[in-house]
Amino acid sequence: MSEANPFAAADADRHAIWEMLVRRDSDFFLSGDFSLVAADYVETGFLGIDAALSLDPANWRPAYSDVDTYRDAAIAARWNAADFAEPLRAAWFRCQSINRIDINGDAALAHKRISGQIRRASGEAMALAWRSVFHLRHENAAWKIAGFTGYLPLEGGM
Repeated sequence: MSEANPFAAADADRHAIWEMLVRRDSDFFLSGDFSLVAADYVETGFLGIDAALSLDPANWRPAYSDVDTYRDAAIAARWNAADFAEPLRAAWFRCQSINRIDINGDAALAHKRISGQIRRASGEAMALAWRSVFHLRHENAAWKIAGFTGYLPLEGGM
């Protein structure tokens, strides 16, 4: 995927959700600057579930009980661009896609795939292969991330 939003501006909800979950989330992940996305999260009730690359819900765990816990984990997991043999931003965008966003009133699910490889400076490729389903709520005239079920395996559709 490129940095171009695949949802037309006329499809305002899906366009806004893509901007939040791909562009702004990538800007945060690559920079570590949470202020870029802080307004994109609900203030209360956030829950991030780690599916542990399993389709069996018995293996899933509540990994992030609030936004602060998620923020700290995401910043700690941030990659160093110097460790890669290609421009990290372009490579990261290339490995992401959101083709499905289901909206029902003020609730939505967005299906994000992370799939591909990024060349490391060491010559090895970093393989990326998971998907996440984001749980969204429309609050105060904007879409907000209420949580996600992440690190699902790619098999099983989407």
